[in-house]
Amino acid sequence: MESRTITVEGLRARVVVQDGGTAREPIVLIHGVGGWAETWRPVVGPLASAGHLVVALDLPGFGESQAPGRVSYFGPENAFYPRFVLAAMEVLGIPRAHIVGQSMGGAVAYMVAVTAPERTRSLVLVAAGGLGREVAFYLRACTLPGMGLLARLPRPKNAARDALRPCFYDARRIPEELYEEAVRYGNRSFSEFIRAISAGVNIRGVRRPLREAWVARASQYAGPALAVWGREDNVLPVSHLRDVKHVLPQAQAHVIERCGHLAMFECPDEFLGATLPFLERAEQAAAA
Repeated sequence: MESRTITVEGLRARVVVQDGGTAREPIVLIHGVGGWAETWRPVVGPLASAGHLVVALDLPGFGESQAPGRVSYFGPENAFYPRFVLAAMEVLGIPRAHIVGQSMGGAVAYMVAVTAPERTRSLVLVAAGGLGREVAFYLRACTLPGMGLLARLPRPKNAARDALRPCFYDARRIPEELYEEAVRYGNRSFSEFIRAISAGVNIRGVRRPLREAWVARASQYAGPALAVWGREDNVLPVSHLRDVKHVLPQAQAHVIERCGHLAMFECPDEFLGATLPFLERAEQAAAA
């Protein structure tokens, strides 16, 4: 994987790229809130080996990308996140791609698809946020008054490592490298984490008016869609698949057993077993 720095929307942004050639359409990978590009590490190589240019983004304020100023993250009008992803594609010379997002990145992927369906070859939602309302309590608690001020204080040494474990069904599957990245990226992005999650969530769950505004646009994307979920996801429960199917009736669903929230990292073989054939079918249907 190659790390590159580009300028998007006036911000310094990092992308991680692996070029598998031009045989197939590019893939854009979007991480979740508090995440970074390497949360896709186990699947980037295999996706590239299938003939795709694979691009994993660091969203602004996360990983090594520059934090934005005061922005409207999710809109719903002129939303920053989908605008950023589409602008990054422009900078990278990608006219159309398979858009793949996990957790909050899944919400962003959905917003990209309904905003610019002509630039979305297919949509893969991995434990996607935003289409169901239920969210783990510890995330909802991060939206309480005063959390923005608290986020500016030094974090406990092991806070980032501890925050990673609930994202896995079996924490023994977390490699030390991922723990080290959580400490390197997670602590310094915590203020942005609070701002971003508070923009989409309150103590009751996903903000209802925001969700309703985006769900109302679902018909603008009629292309292929796949939803992948870990059965034991304790962050966004697998029951959200019902909401995905309601919003995107064409979506296929794949549940991975004994798997948590970071399905592509914890169970990469199962993730790829569902995703690679889906991407191939999407391209075959477009060519027919």
